[in-house]
Amino acid sequence: MNARVMVTDGWNVGIEDPSQVHGAAAAAATAAATAGLDAQDTAACELVATELATNLVKHAHTGRLLVNVSGHGAVQLVAVDRGPGIADVGASMADGYSTTSSLGGGLGACRRAAARFDVYSLPGQGTVVLVCIGPSAMESFPSVEVGGIITPHPGESAVGDGFGLAWEKDRLTVGVVDGLGHGVAAAQARQAALEMIEQQPTMDSAGLLRELDAGLRVTRGAAAAIAQIDGWSRQLTFAGLGNVTGRLFGPAASQSLVSRPGILGAGQKARLHRVVSADWRGPAVLVMHTDGIKSRWEPSDYPGVDRHHPAVLAALIWRDANRGNDDATVVVIRTPRDKGGQ
Repeated sequence: MNARVMVTDGWNVGIEDPSQVHGAAAAAATAAATAGLDAQDTAACELVATELATNLVKHAHTGRLLVNVSGHGAVQLVAVDRGPGIADVGASMADGYSTTSSLGGGLGACRRAAARFDVYSLPGQGTVVLVCIGPSAMESFPSVEVGGIITPHPGESAVGDGFGLAWEKDRLTVGVVDGLGHGVAAAQARQAALEMIEQQPTMDSAGLLRELDAGLRVTRGAAAAIAQIDGWSRQLTFAGLGNVTGRLFGPAASQSLVSRPGILGAGQKARLHRVVSADWRGPAVLVMHTDGIKSRWEPSDYPGVDRHHPAVLAALIWRDANRGNDDATVVVIRTPRDKGGQ
């Protein structure tokens, strides 16, 4: 199997009062146009955004709607909050269900409109609702499950962060890029980096960083980390330069994957890049994020999240560790749930 996905467009809509519901629907419509969705799926995006935002206003009091274009033909909408949570997620799926103390109304309509739907909620701690819409929303990579969140700097519309996935034969390459600074120029550097990764997925992680180091000299530069998972050898390799980091959670222990200091595209000479190797044997979870996300988070804070789509964990980390003053990206890669013990 050969496949490519690039995630570079994101919206972060604050939902505190009814006047912001329209902005949520507008962001969803823009994302649908960017993803090339047809009229039916565009209408579904607007409907879901309206339902999720209305729920946040009625029940969560403060929350965010995170909208991403997940490659061509897919839009991802995620509602996150620290509200009262849903006491009975199953009951909340029924049409007409609502309480004054928990998020729930409208989730049945969202599930019907979705190609992919997921809810994670802890009473007293909040809720994440994940909805993916579009013809490619259910596409997946063999042997791994992947999900992520990207959002722009609060004062910018262009996102300087992004991530790309390339599956070539039995190797998955994941690139997470943070363009230097923020805004349009940062987005241009990020885009150039991801396109280079997409074009050469068979190159090893250190080689890709060398290519980025040379190719980004015509841009303002970027930080980036490359993780590669070899399905045959069950090995993970990681290399990075700058403020993109990773953490690997394996069957026995966790391991920090730290990038070297520096900026890709800023040097005049070729550099050697340190490569970290580790076993990739289930159950395993790799989390990569830019410096818009603080490192003080633990998967144990979210009991049962392993039974949900990886984008749910990415959204929870984003909610609880987002610095709030920069572009922010979280990507979660894991062994499939039904193969966790293999």
